[in-house]
Formats: sequence, C-alpha cells, structure tokens
Amino acid sequence: MLGNQMPVGAFAYFIFLGLFWNGFWSLLDRSLRSEGRVRDALCLGQRELVAVMAATLVACFPPASGFFRYFHRQIMLPWYFLPNKLTWQTHGLLTEQLRPELFPAPWPGAATAASDPQYQTVYTGFFTGLAKGSRTVPLSALPLGAWVQPMLIWGPMLLAMGAALLSLQTIFHRQWARNEQLSYPVAQVAEAFYRRRDGRPGVPDIFRNPLFWWGFTPVFLILGIQYLSAWWPQSVPGLSEIFPDLRSWSLPITTKIPILRQAYASSWYVNGQTLFFTFLGIAYFVSSDVALSIGFAPVAMIVVSLIYRNANGMVMSDTPLSELRCGGAIGYAAILLWTARRHLAETFRCAFLPRRMRRSRQDEADATAVAAARLLLVSFTAFTAILAWMCQSWPMAILFTLLAFTMFLVVSRIVCETGIPFVQGGWNPINAMVAALGYAAIGPKPLTFLWWSTAVLTSDARESLMPYVGTGEKLADGAGIGLRRLGRWMLWALALAAAVAFFAATWSLYNFNPMLDSWAANYTPTMFLDATARAFHSMKSAGTFEASAAASPLARLALAAPRATSVHWMLYGGVAVLALSAIRFRFSRFPVHPAIVVLLGSYAGNAAWGAFLAGWAIKQAVIRFGGGKIYGKLKPAFVGIVTGELGMAGAALLAEFGHYMLFGEPSSVKGWFLPS
Repeated sequence: MLGNQMPVGAFAYFIFLGLFWNGFWSLLDRSLRSEGRVRDALCLGQRELVAVMAATLVACFPPASGFFRYFHRQIMLPWYFLPNKLTWQTHGLLTEQLRPELFPAPWPGAATAASDPQYQTVYTGFFTGLAKGSRTVPLSALPLGAWVQPMLIWGPMLLAMGAALLSLQTIFHRQWARNEQLSYPVAQVAEAFYRRRDGRPGVPDIFRNPLFWWGFTPVFLILGIQYLSAWWPQSVPGLSEIFPDLRSWSLPITTKIPILRQAYASSWYVNGQTLFFTFLGIAYFVSSDVALSIGFAPVAMIVVSLIYRNANGMVMSDTPLSELRCGGAIGYAAILLWTARRHLAETFRCAFLPRRMRRSRQDEADATAVAAARLLLVSFTAFTAILAWMCQSWPMAILFTLLAFTMFLVVSRIVCETGIPFVQGGWNPINAMVAALGYAAIGPKPLTFLWWSTAVLTSDARESLMPYVGTGEKLADGAGIGLRRLGRWMLWALALAAAVAFFAATWSLYNFNPMLDSWAANYTPTMFLDATARAFHSMKSAGTFEASAAASPLARLALAAPRATSVHWMLYGGVAVLALSAIRFRFSRFPVHPAIVVLLGSYAGNAAWGAFLAGWAIKQAVIRFGGGKIYGKLKPAFVGIVTGELGMAGAALLAEFGHYMLFGEPSSVKGWFLPS
C-alpha cells in the first residue's frame, strides 16, 4: 500500500519535471552547443514548476479521500445493504428522511423501482460491476444520464466548498507565512526541487548536490529491495532476512509493563513503530519543540488514558478522545483567530466597508486577502445554502459548516507548522453537534443527512484542500508568483480535477467491484446510518421523536439536551489547548506544543511519533556539535531522504500502472511505503 495520506503522485511528478524533463533539454542543449537556447525555450523555469506543483496539489483533493473515494459508494451502497438492515427500514432512513433528488434515477425508494430495467443498470450494475472479464464498458455506455440530477446538486456544493476553503487559506496565508513565519516544512522540501542559483530554467541545484544523493540512495535501495522482494520473494530476499529490520521494531513493552495495557490502543503505538523516512526527513525542518511534542505523543496518551482509567474504572474508548480532540480543535481555532485578529479585521474592513468608513490605509491589507474575503463570503453562503436544502434545516447547516471549516482550518495549521503530511481531524462535526445539543434539537431529517454525508464531507480530512493550497502559496512566495493569479489557476485546477475525478470514479466503480476498498465500501456506508438508527430509537424511547419531527428548525432548539460528559471532555480539550498556548506565549522555550492535544490518540500521531522523535534527536545532535552552519549544509541530505521514499512510491505507482496496461488487471503486489 503506497499510502493515501501524502500526494505521492504530485511530488513524484514535480521531481520528474525538474530532474528528467529539464535534464533532457539541458543535455540536448549541451550536445548541440546552442548556448542555452534550447534549454531556455523548452525547460520549465522556477515559476512554471511552482505553478505546476500548486495546481497538481489542488487536483489531489477531489479524487481520493477528499471527496470521490466515498461519494459514489455512500450514495449507492446503502441501498445494497438496506434489505439486511431492519432498523433502517423501520425508521425509513433512506426512503423517508433523505431527499430523493440526492440519488440517481430511478429512485430506489419507489415501490416499482426494482422492476424498472434502468434500475438494473444504474444500481445492480454498480453493485456487481458491468465489466465482463477484461472487457470493460466504455464511459459513453455507462448510465451517466441517471447522475445528472444528483450532480447538479453535489457538484456546485463541492465547488463552493473548495472555493471557500481556498479563500480561507489565502486569508490566513499572510498571517502564517509573514507575521508568524511558520516553517512550512513540506514546502521547504518541495522548494528544493525548483531552486537554481542563476534563476534560469534547468535542472534544480539540489540534484547536483552530493549530499542529496547520499540521503536518497540508501533509502531508495532499502525500499526498492523490499518492493522487489514482494514481487519475487523466491529470488529477492527481503532486507529483514539478511539484516536487522531497518524500518520497523516491535517489543513486548505492554507485556513487561502491564499497567500500559490500560492505555488506549497501547499495543499498537507502544509495542511497535515504523520509521517512515519521509517523516524523518521532514522532522529535520520542523522547529524542535514541535518535533519533540509529536515524539512524546504516546507519553501524553498514556497519561490521559491512566487518568481516565482511575477516574472511570474502564479503559478509555475513542468517544471521549474524539470529544477531547474536538474541544482542542475549537480552542486551537480560537487561538488562531485571536492571534490574527488585526490582520482579519483589516482584511474584512477593506473587503466590505465603503472606502470612507475603512479608517485605514488600503495598503495595510493584503489585496489578495481582500479579494479572498469576498470570495469566501459568496462561496461560504452558497455552500451553506445548498447544505441547508439538503439537510432541511438552515440552523444545523450553519452550525455544521462552521464546525467543518474549523476542522479544516486546524488541520491546515498543523500541516503547515508541524510538517506531518497527513492529519485526520479525529472528530466529526455531527458528533460535536449531538454532544452539545442532543438528537431532538437537530431533528430526524437533518440528523440523517448530516450523519450520512459525513463520510463524504468530513470523515477523512487527511487529503484536505487547505494544506495543499497553503503549501502551494508558500512555494509561490519563494518563486515570486502573485497569489491572486495563483488562486485563479488553483480554482480552475480544482474544477477540472473534480470533473475528471467524477468520470474516472464512475467508470472504474461501474466496471469493477466497488467492494475492493473495504473501509469505504463496508464501513462508512453502514456505520453512520447505524448511528442514526440508534439515535432514532433513543428519541422514540424518550418520547421526543414526534415533537422533533413536527417542530420547525428554530423551534427544535428548545428541545436541546446537552450531554454533560461529552461537553466536559470538549471543555477539557479546549482548556488544555488554551493553557498550553498561554504558557508558550509567556515562555517561548516551553517545549510542549498545543498541537499535541489535537493529535492525541489520532492515527497521525500514533504513526509518526517514532520518526519525528528520531528526526528531533538527529537535529539536536547536529546543532549541538556542528552548529547552525552544519545544520544548513546538511539540509540537502534530508531532502534526499524524503525523496528516496517518495521516489520509490512513485516508481511503484508506475510499476502498477504498467502491470495494468499489460495484463488488464491490477497487480496483487502492494508496496508499503507510507502509513495507510
């Protein structure tokens, strides 16, 4: 498994253009002795490479976990599972609570749908696959007409959400990049792949640095031998069969220290860890306190788990943890708004007040941020309006949108500051709404839609748009590209990627088995609707279902019944982030970063701590014994370490693509490079 957290394809493409495309024309120029004419004409310059990288990063958002990994499955597969879900049928989740317009025609909830020949093609064909052996059905022969109506609703919503997130990131860019001077570790690594001292088109300087190849070569060879061994295990022995495992370790720590078994999921992140070279290399570019905080995330998780065990007499579950992370994210967002208050006030004042009422000079506000603020208002309103129609409750749509954008903002900040190239939110807005309001205050129809659509919109934020935009804008700063022009390119790239992703996903899912992705096919289509069914049962048992269903969206708020325990955990997370932030404002060398609360017990934190701790230790040793000068000189080596893993992952992508083109089927061999 290549890992679907970091846009491997985007970085591999970026490296390919800088090294091979520019390298070919540079060699041709040298062989023809054309004195740079061929190179200057056909090589990509710094600005062009950055534009390509920024557009490619944005294009990575719609196809996978950002949207279309779940979209088709979440719309279609609940109908596949419905005959075996008595509770769904009893409460009419699909047939009574969701709008029929959200699904392809013919609507399966109709009594005559199963006998409609079109149903067999649109729905049964999706469930079973239309391909016959290696013969696939062309895109033109698929039932695309049935998808016109739902896509006229979902498509504008996706584009509105994308435009809103892009503009929100642009508004915060000046604050983060200039005022706070965040390190943007991922952008620092990517920047090396286009920099040239002379500024002319050609092969970037990093590929001429011997230290880069000293970092790249061993990592690429280690992972390459591992991948070849997966293809030919009888001919190519794995490195672990010859040498000690250089990537993973496993020790029975919880067996030797039994009290650690009481910590949440301790057998995974305490007993073992995999050294991902990408994280190790990125950690070298991260500030020491951030890297150390991530490295000590398991210690924090153990402490919190043991406190919970002593207070409640049971092992901590994911529910209080997700509530803790939710409160931490809200507190983190509050800190971000507070620190950026002057920049935000100036931006929105210049964006929406008449010139005579601004009481400030126009040049004090970033003109691009002003334009982004106007776009944010339009796109945010459009997204919320479409969502309100979908869920049939405008107060719940507004609250859901605010919480979702809070999640995306905090995820982007963590990526831009810590360099972890994948961060899941670790909580869902609808769960936070249920904790704060209860089921009845939300209402049956809004509850059903918001839980059901969570799988598509917010459940998997690791391929979020905002960090991609932030990385692209940071690269544009270094290359001297105007952010307004870059923003237009990224909007066009987003729209084009969404269209291509829809048709590609439709073709592949109708031709092949949609069940191959077990999480997206078996869990998300059922787990959220199962939670909705339990909520309906709870409301009917408490006698609040009928009153909630009959009330207007505003009148339902009178039925609010917050869950005290859940609210307490959210408060704990928020207070912890605010307290850590206040201490760091007062004592600049305080080593604990508030991001540790948002990452506590999350997949990203549990998978990355070993590599970040190792990277922190290496960085500290270099600075202590070599000083800042040696630290700067060694940066190309760590760029090489990152490139070694990304390059091998890109090579594996090409190998699997080639296998499919030759044999007409995906390969059974999967290389494991990044966490997945």
